Amino acid sequence: MSVQLLGGEMLAWSDLDGMHGTGPVRGPGLAALLTAASGRTLVVGPHHPELLDALPPADLTVLVRGLPDAEALAARYADRPGVRVCCGGPEKLTGMPPYDTVVALDGLARLSSAEGAELPWGAAFDLLTSVLRPDGRLLLGVENHLGLHRLLAVPPESTDSDWAALGEYDDTRPAGLVRLRAHLAVAGMRIRGTWATFPSPVAPAALLGTELLTDPTLTGFLQATVAGSGRVSVAPDRPRLADPDRLAGAAIRNGAVLELAPGWVVLAERPPGNLAEQAATAAAVLVHGGRLREIHRDPVRGWRFADGAEVPSGRTVEDLVVAASLRRDLPAVGALLTGWQSGVAAGVPADRVVRTPAGTWHGLADPTAPAAVLRRLASRLVDAGLAHLWPAGELAATLATMAGQEAGPPVDDVGGGTAGGWRELLVDRERLARELAEARALQRWYERTLTERDGELKRLRRIVSLLDGTPTARAGRLLLAGARTARRTARTARSTLRRLRPPTNPHPTHPPPHPTPTPHPRSRRSCSCGASEMARKAHFSGATTP
Repeated sequence: MSVQLLGGEMLAWSDLDGMHGTGPVRGPGLAALLTAASGRTLVVGPHHPELLDALPPADLTVLVRGLPDAEALAARYADRPGVRVCCGGPEKLTGMPPYDTVVALDGLARLSSAEGAELPWGAAFDLLTSVLRPDGRLLLGVENHLGLHRLLAVPPESTDSDWAALGEYDDTRPAGLVRLRAHLAVAGMRIRGTWATFPSPVAPAALLGTELLTDPTLTGFLQATVAGSGRVSVAPDRPRLADPDRLAGAAIRNGAVLELAPGWVVLAERPPGNLAEQAATAAAVLVHGGRLREIHRDPVRGWRFADGAEVPSGRTVEDLVVAASLRRDLPAVGALLTGWQSGVAAGVPADRVVRTPAGTWHGLADPTAPAAVLRRLASRLVDAGLAHLWPAGELAATLATMAGQEAGPPVDDVGGGTAGGWRELLVDRERLARELAEARALQRWYERTLTERDGELKRLRRIVSLLDGTPTARAGRLLLAGARTARRTARTARSTLRRLRPPTNPHPTHPPPHPTPTPHPRSRRSCSCGASEMARKAHFSGATTP
């Protein structure tokens, strides 16, 4: 297959290799939307070859501005005679026969060639609509310059593809979804479908229809879907101002997610159009459970997946825990954690589990270790600035205890969550600064209390020293010393008497053989007196007492 050169082709430029920008538009969800293409189809801008494979090959024209990309596509579709590859600027399209479908999922910013005229957004849009048949279809991708991926990202680095990009300063570009719809209406196009793209307009993993996004009963499912689609950023490895998933969840709760989506894909057609075929367009296309799934609206049974499974309504466990914590309703928090951790969704992160009004639990992610998801919940509560609602200590251990589980080894609560942005760093810094201030205040109180008690002790010691040198104190010490000596002497005497006292037999077995008569006291005294008198006389007379 040969490449058809239209003029203005870039001989050494490639949009498909990703060396000069974000690479081609890609994603399985976009491939599912391409089923709306029919008839003679034109694809403009850098599209991944897998997207082109999903288009009908009967009559397909692909326009790229880089010659290396055109040659690579020509080699890829050499065996498909219905595919034609063109290279150059879009100005020469006006001389070709009109098309039934025009696909520009990458938008209109990368259509113009450096070798030709630089077309603003409005001129490029008019050119594409001019090559449509009266009942033709336009599948257009539009980046939101006020989307989450731009609000939360630092200024991006300039690339080679930004040589003349006006971006939000292009006055011909409709700003916002409302103005985009109005612009299509002025061009005579009727909108048959609008999808918000997450996490980026270049590589969306989830495309959510407007009717689905405006349903208040699907808040939890939408939050889990957006969080599961990946980081809301074109460059995930670059620093962010805040956690994009958290802001996306807030936008869903407040009904502003459609206006803050990173981008939109619009399917429009000129009247009369094929209404029967359009009715089969999916309300949402997303990667769920590791596979691509479509959601359709059932007038009787509500929102359903393509296989008939019901889309769960309700809110996420994280939302419910935060709301109960703000109400200081600890019993409700304990009931939520216990029900979550005792069911089949125990290992699914709290922001990916939906609790329905009927009390059932639906996990929208692959389960992991329950301790890991509790640490992640603790980290997200801390990052959200809700640490002050909980007692001091390790929050993950507190949540595990409330969930009826045994607390694991001590870990850092912040380490269990996903990487956030500068906002989360500031929140963490404020929390650490507050804890440090409290610890310093407690330390100052301890030091002041110890100083006061030490001063009181010194004062009492001085009083004791002064009283110790008075005569009264000396007399008191002598008196106490004498009392101690007397007490020791008395103890010594008692112990000596106990040793000298003969032992007594309290239980005699036989009476004495000859009882000794007891002399009369008076006779004994008289005898003793007579003996003494005789001894005295003998002493003075020199006689010997017999």
